[in-house]
Amino acid sequence: MNTPCYTIHLDIFEKNCREVMDAFEEAWGGRVEYGYSVKTNHDAGLMKYAHAKLGWFIETVSPDELELAFNLGFDAENIIFNGPCKCSRQDALINAIRGGAYVNLDNLDDVSFVCGHVSDVRDASRIGIRVNYNLEAECPGETTAGESVSRFGIDVENKDFARAVDMLRSVGIEPAGLHMHTSTRSRSAAVFTSLARKAAQLVNDYGLKLHFVDMGGGYFGGQKVEGKPSLEQYAHVITRELKKALNPEMTTLILEPGASVIATSVTYETSVLSVRDIRGTKIVTMDGTLLHVNPFMAHRNQPYSTSLIADYDARPVDEHQIICGCTCMENDRFADEHSVRRLEPGDVLSFRFAGAYTMAFNSNFIVNPAEVNYEF
Repeated sequence: MNTPCYTIHLDIFEKNCREVMDAFEEAWGGRVEYGYSVKTNHDAGLMKYAHAKLGWFIETVSPDELELAFNLGFDAENIIFNGPCKCSRQDALINAIRGGAYVNLDNLDDVSFVCGHVSDVRDASRIGIRVNYNLEAECPGETTAGESVSRFGIDVENKDFARAVDMLRSVGIEPAGLHMHTSTRSRSAAVFTSLARKAAQLVNDYGLKLHFVDMGGGYFGGQKVEGKPSLEQYAHVITRELKKALNPEMTTLILEPGASVIATSVTYETSVLSVRDIRGTKIVTMDGTLLHVNPFMAHRNQPYSTSLIADYDARPVDEHQIICGCTCMENDRFADEHSVRRLEPGDVLSFRFAGAYTMAFNSNFIVNPAEVNYEF
């Protein structure tokens, strides 16, 4: 094994995806589609596997991600195009609507552009509106924006949502979908209850005849977290609220799970280069870097496995050990631990939960990106 490297475990990825699919398809009782979140991990192999093996769409949030999907051979009709800056590259938005992609309009500029290019819209039943409303008021302390305002989506409270609906209807486009994705701190069932309830309310208030409702991502999944909602609980509260206004036989439910299916599907392997003693502390230097598994270098111990070290359990215990990366930055530290068994040069550690927002942030800063391997 050449290190440092990522190992993508496709069996775990498929298992995680099917758990999401089973939970929501049983709860909704109608058609459910899924978008593979490119921003979470843009690995081409994962993107192709998600589509070819599982039938998932490719969910993009920028013109560059859209271009990546096109370059990998995905047709527009198999793509979801989200994000706040679609009009920064008008060719991208034109290609999306001409090709029949799902397009969720994020602001009035998006709406105006589509209205001005209505003849280019191949499939109006795939044009949706991303919704912005005061979620913080309903779920205090749970949104990423907090008491500030989220910049994503078309605001309900200031009447921009009403303007968007009127603008689309004025050119003969009936808003066909709602995109409810939001970023939260808690990922609680209460948040998703509110999102689904708001979607149902908008359907009734504006007489919408929805072809789809896209609930986005942000779920716990891939591992059991005590005290956190299960996929079945998410599915229950979301579908319960949506069914108050929508018929599953008429409306497609779309989900965009990211970290919940990708995080646990990837491990990161790195080898011990050296071990030295500095004032009683063992400094273990790896050939990889924390940047590869924790790009923002948040201060926490990264979970890892010693299963690749054959005699690990027979080794002596060191009182204090710091596992460090190979860069020149002092905070490049994987773990700071006490009373753990000794590591030696050549040992390989496998860091878990390395799939989400890791490879996507790889850069050439100090070291080159790690190579990628696949296990089936």
